[in-house]
Amino acid sequence: MKKKIILIAVLLIIFSNCSKSNQSGNLTVEIENLRTENDSLKNILAEINNKYVFDSITIRDVASLENTNKLNSVYKAEFMFVGYNTNGKSTMVIGDSINYENGTEIVVNGDSLKRRKGSFFLERKLTAEENKFWGILRTENKYGKPYEVNMLTAVRAEKN
Repeated sequence: MKKKIILIAVLLIIFSNCSKSNQSGNLTVEIENLRTENDSLKNILAEINNKYVFDSITIRDVASLENTNKLNSVYKAEFMFVGYNTNGKSTMVIGDSINYENGTEIVVNGDSLKRRKGSFFLERKLTAEENKFWGILRTENKYGKPYEVNMLTAVRAEKN
């Protein structure tokens, strides 16, 4: 009877160690799979952080100024995808000119334009024959690269 108990105890210890060895092997495989997945996600994130990322997109239809809309005339238009961020970190400031102070661009007499669906709307009185509006458009997101561009719009006013 004593031999049977010892034999059962030895068998239990052997089976217990075998199952622990199997569990250890399974955990090692799972850890390696998680490392591979983590490395893959790091690569994806690095790629995303090197691109421009937008929260939303819209399509703009801009008719050509050359259009006469006469019968049998050719109609021209430009269709474009416009990406924009809805996080409040996109700004457009328009003013009379751009100055540089300590390496930073400053818009002189600047106004922040109102934004709607990725567009910024400008309304200015044309006070001279040639009117120039300088601006800085900035956008950024939690992921991806920030973007900033200077712009100039010139409008020639017709005399009455």
